[in-house]
Amino acid sequence: MVEQLCPVCGCTIFPGEAYEKEGVVYCCEPCATGQGECECGCCTVEEPEQ
Repeated sequence: MVEQLCPVCGCTIFPGEAYEKEGVVYCCEPCATGQGECECGCCTVEEPEQ
């Protein structure tokens, strides 16, 4: 099986821990929503400037 990587932070997406939004699979909810720190602890997701 091919390893899936989160399109936001590049972390490996593990089966059963993935978060899907609008047909795209992310490693966690903060990466999918763009709000907060990645649950993997690898980075902080940058919030867009207003």
